[in-house]
Parts: sequence; structure tokens; C-alpha cells
Amino acid sequence: MFSRSLALLISPWLPCAALILPFGHAHTVNALVAGTLAIALSGFSLSSRRAGSLVSAIGIWVALTGFIFPSTLLEEVVVVSWGAVMFICMFAPFREPGQATAAVAALPVATTNTRASVPVQRGVPVAA
Repeated sequence: MFSRSLALLISPWLPCAALILPFGHAHTVNALVAGTLAIALSGFSLSSRRAGSLVSAIGIWVALTGFIFPSTLLEEVVVVSWGAVMFICMFAPFREPGQATAAVAALPVATTNTRASVPVQRGVPVAA
């Protein structure tokens, strides 16, 4: 649940970055469309796992566009980082709710002899 909430906070960064930073036309359009879809689906992912899977697919697509379209270093860093974070938040094991498991403590074993179980010879030094 925490990772889906984190993805909901991070998803608006891509469309904002597309409007603020000097991206090319292909990356600007891709970031605006994919970012807007990711924002809407991130909200729905709080109640549906399928929406989270769609957002992770959008994250994969955005991360790959940094290598598919001709891009500058700035465009590659922004889109690959955003896509990887969205994929990790929505598809990784972090999206599963935390579970607590209870372990039963073992019963104490009754001892009859409190002495050492290995006999020690008298007069022989132990550290010899």
C-alpha cells in the first residue's frame, strides 16, 4: 500500500518535467500522454491490482522510450528513472501488503543432570 501511495505521489513528475524541461517533441508527447494515464491509473491502483499492473506497463514503456526514440542525456535520465520507479512501485513485491507471521515458542526441555555431559579427566589442562 505504501509503494502504491508513493507511486501516486511520483506519477505527476513526468508530465511536469515534460512541460518544464527542454524535451524533444516525441518525448514531450509521450511524457504527457503516459504521465496523465499513470496519474489516473495510480489512483485506481489503490483499490485494483489490475490498474497497478497497467501502471507498471506504462512505466516499462516510458523507460524503454529513452532508448527507442532519439534523445538527449537529460531525456534519457528523466524518463528511464521515472519509468523504473513506477515499475518498481507497482509491480515489485513492494506492492503487497505487509504480513506478520507468528511463531510458536518451543517448550523448555527438562534436564536431569546439570553437570557437563562430557567427562573431563582430572589433572589434564584443558588448553594443552
